[in-house]
Amino acid sequence: MKGLYIHIPFCKSKCYYCDFNSVTNTEYQDEYIDVLIKEIDSLEEENFDTIFIGGGTPTILSIKNMEKLLYKLEKFTPIEYTIEANPGTLNNEKLRLLKAYGINRISMGLQSTNNNILNSLGRIHTYEEFLNNYNEARSLGFNNINLDLMFNLPNQSVNDFLKSLMKVIELKPQHISCYSLIIEENTLFEELYQKGKLNLLDEEEERLLYHTMIKTLEKYGYQQYEISNFSMPGFECKHNIIYWNDDDYVGVGAGAHSYINGIRYSNFKDIKNIYIT
Repeated sequence: MKGLYIHIPFCKSKCYYCDFNSVTNTEYQDEYIDVLIKEIDSLEEENFDTIFIGGGTPTILSIKNMEKLLYKLEKFTPIEYTIEANPGTLNNEKLRLLKAYGINRISMGLQSTNNNILNSLGRIHTYEEFLNNYNEARSLGFNNINLDLMFNLPNQSVNDFLKSLMKVIELKPQHISCYSLIIEENTLFEELYQKGKLNLLDEEEERLLYHTMIKTLEKYGYQQYEISNFSMPGFECKHNIIYWNDDDYVGVGAGAHSYINGIRYSNFKDIKNIYIT
């Protein structure tokens, strides 16, 4: 298996926990996509088994830039074709465009069904906005959807998370990713943590939550195939499995990583000076 990862570094705003290579200034979106397409043109590979467009927030792209990128990728015929999508940046027009260009898997960053918690994370959407996007994607025929959830969030009890988990399970996505909050350097949450202003679970509570989460997901048919990833049978993320199996993958875009023939390397992270001509 060989995968292609494409990094879109733009976001509407920076979540308080995020240390990904992303920026909130979309001024250079047009130029970035033009340079990204040149990088794709330079690839020697004629095809990939999987394509994963991540970020950042890929669905923040304008319709024009999204179509320009997807048109360039049409020459590949991946088995699995994923795009990350954040509620608040999706609409019917974009979903129809993704469908038209063969995207067959959407990974939606929900994180919580509790609007107060979403606000405390710096998320740009409400649970209701997410539901609208999710139901619209379903109505357009997307039948392989992942939903991201986070646990051990500030002021989130074990029961708070389990309520979110059950709401997500009731939606019957094919895949659920559950990540524990990690306090990353140079984030707002690191600053608050150092000041003792983040109310988090202790280690024993977090361990209990994790094992309860696994049992709950198994009860409803979700099989754990990675530390944080659960799927219905046959819906494991093939792109993730490439990473886990040490298979080859190519990354394009600012800060993207590649692993070819046992050699791992990454692109420069600097978006303006490296990726803008």
